[in-house]
Amino acid sequence: MARLLLVAALFGVASAFQSAGAIAPHSRLAMSRVAPAAITMEESDEKSVVIGAAAVGGLLGVYLFHELSTGVILACLAAYSATLGNSFGAAVKSAGSAATKVYAKTLELNEQYDVLPKAKSALDTVATATSNLDKNYGITAKIDEQLKISAAVEKAVSKVSEVKESVTAKVSDLKSKADAAPKSTPP
Repeated sequence: MARLLLVAALFGVASAFQSAGAIAPHSRLAMSRVAPAAITMEESDEKSVVIGAAAVGGLLGVYLFHELSTGVILACLAAYSATLGNSFGAAVKSAGSAATKVYAKTLELNEQYDVLPKAKSALDTVATATSNLDKNYGITAKIDEQLKISAAVEKAVSKVSEVKESVTAKVSDLKSKADAAPKSTPP
């Protein structure tokens, strides 16, 4: 249910860039200050719409099915569908156009406010602070001590290596028996 709500919100945000007209103000003061204008963005070319449709298909595939292969398949299907002239193709073109507009607006906002460098700086600061807290208070060591994760991991690794050695021994034994067996010639 939450996935459907998130997808609907994404399309709602994307469709906000193509409103039918400006919202009418409720007072004369608001009317004097606000110039009514439709919020639209320039139309995308065919190639960017197909790429946008592929992106939407891929994201939906990964989000809904949690597999990259399904995402790739849905991306290919969406890209192909955006080239069709039927109603499904028009719907996919509309989604691709919306994705293209959202991407263009994202680039514009990043250019205007330098979001990417600021986010990277913030994440670097958080990572450094977390690392310092762990060094000073030994949080991960205490968690490992309580849960005994390291011992469980070492035990699992040793069992895997034992199984690997056992399988390797059995395979080599079967191989030697196959090589030692007398070879019969076909009649």
